[in-house]
Amino acid sequence: MNPTRGQQVRRTEGAADGSRVVQAPRSGNARGEQESGWRPYRFRNLERVSRSQAMLSHRMQWLMPAAVGPVVEGLIARVRELLEADMRLMLDYVHVIRPGQMNRLVGDPTFLAVLAPAPHKTRGFLEIELGLAHAAIDKLLGGAGDAIGHRPLTDIEEGVMSYIILEALKTLAPNLEQGLPRLRLEGTVRSVDDAMVMLGDETQVLVTQFKGTLGGQAGFLRLFLPASIVGLTNPPQGGPERRARRAAEVAEHGGRLSSVRTWLRAEIGRAELTPRDLAGLRTGDVVLVDEVTARPDRGGGGVARLRVGRGLSGWIESELQLEADRFRARLDRFVLAPAPREMQDAAGAEARSQAPEADPEMDPVTNPSMHLPGEGESEHVSENGEGVDLLNDIPLQVAVELGRVPVSAEEVIGLKVGQVIDLNRVPGEPVEMSVNGKVVARGELVEIEGHLGVRILSLIG
Repeated sequence: MNPTRGQQVRRTEGAADGSRVVQAPRSGNARGEQESGWRPYRFRNLERVSRSQAMLSHRMQWLMPAAVGPVVEGLIARVRELLEADMRLMLDYVHVIRPGQMNRLVGDPTFLAVLAPAPHKTRGFLEIELGLAHAAIDKLLGGAGDAIGHRPLTDIEEGVMSYIILEALKTLAPNLEQGLPRLRLEGTVRSVDDAMVMLGDETQVLVTQFKGTLGGQAGFLRLFLPASIVGLTNPPQGGPERRARRAAEVAEHGGRLSSVRTWLRAEIGRAELTPRDLAGLRTGDVVLVDEVTARPDRGGGGVARLRVGRGLSGWIESELQLEADRFRARLDRFVLAPAPREMQDAAGAEARSQAPEADPEMDPVTNPSMHLPGEGESEHVSENGEGVDLLNDIPLQVAVELGRVPVSAEEVIGLKVGQVIDLNRVPGEPVEMSVNGKVVARGELVEIEGHLGVRILSLIG
């Protein structure tokens, strides 16, 4: 190997096992930068955001009503009926702060409504810009909706504003998806210091700002919710609000996907293998197929699961048909898979970190002596063991594909129930075996004692 400019490779010959040790330099060292002529550009004064904060912010955006769907439509209709004025809401940003930073955002004077997200004991807050609050109060009392400067609300005006918030919460509650917190109004505070005291031991607060208009008056609304509440919520992946929002986003930005290409894969069965089994496959071996949904080797139909790319988000249940000596799939229904477990765990990590600490003496992770082997379990210590000894603990789902069709992301968006897809495959052609969408082998369908199998014709990779 000839090192290129700026690259250093050190070789050490004569290791104990006769192998050669190759060591590359650490990236970013001063000498490497000088030799290569490149210097990394470092952004300064950027806000540091942890992965858990990013996940919480992403979840908060899903929890908030968007510009489409029954939630916002019902709220706007109720405001129009109540105040006889049109209202618009637009999500501006979602931000994570420490409770002590609230005084940098909340002005003085202000209006803060105290919200209790049942059944949690922690409190959240809704800040309404005073100009917008005065306009809403004036409209409800029969005025023209004029803003009255930024003076504090009187006790009567706070009562009127609280009534408007109560009506909004009553309208939102029936339309919220299952798993989202139900907010109830508990009162108001006039000082941001009082609000920070009510947050107690919370370490992070999610700030969601909306731009709003009421008639001719514009302003903002801010919702402050502790991370412990947001991290524990788990809105369903396929709820109506999410579907409506996703459809609106695709309609607005779907044109960008026209050049993105992938595969539409027609699966007819799956087999579970370990990496060791997969690595040991040879030409002529037969893999028995589990979860068989179709038997094209018998010339009949069945069910094919059409998966896009890796197929982690779900599949399209399709009826397999043989027409004019070609296999076709008629789309019957879309099946969405649940969110990957790691995504759910990351979003709730910050909230769980605020729970009371467990006793280290009782934790088998920090105290290995707490581990008790299960029935039939015994310990075996390998002095010279290697990672290969653990390969059998990794299950691999090997898919049997009847065919693949190249599609663009834009074409995937246009798939509808009832549509027929030509799989470009005729009876007797080899099938493909794939792991996570990557083809690892090709073979022919065979039957062994009534079970469907795939005889390996060639290995790939």
